[in-house]
Amino acid sequence: MSALETFKALQSSEFGRFIGGQNHLFCAGLELAHIVGMILLLASIALVSLRLFGIGLKQQSVAALSKATAGFVWTGLALLVGSGLLIFIPAATSYYPNDFFWYKAVLLALALATHLTAFRWVTRNETPSPLIARTTGAISLSLWLSVAFAGRFIGFF
Repeated sequence: MSALETFKALQSSEFGRFIGGQNHLFCAGLELAHIVGMILLLASIALVSLRLFGIGLKQQSVAALSKATAGFVWTGLALLVGSGLLIFIPAATSYYPNDFFWYKAVLLALALATHLTAFRWVTRNETPSPLIARTTGAISLSLWLSVAFAGRFIGFF
């Protein structure tokens, strides 16, 4: 089954038709949940990344700050994934030809891979190398911001 066939099947499924048949307030609620999720995730990642750059909150270790923001990261990601799927499924075929949708998917996979590997390793280390810490923070923050921008551009192209 091709990707387009999968998208068609998702959109025409009973669940896809049910979600697509909801009123505009439900859809607005999904959009709001998506935005709140992005704010939670990006704010937390930005805070830790800035600390990795050596900017702000110097009295708190990177590991402690990362631990304190982890709940916000995972809550934000859960909101993003949940609301994103509910936004995507009823209109799946309209996303298929959109290049920014595919950019977002690839960037999201890269951001998650970076977060679960390098970012996690650096932020759990009490004294990470400054070069590695800055590089990891820059890559992570850049990827997550790119996911957000690609997602925003989906609606314009």
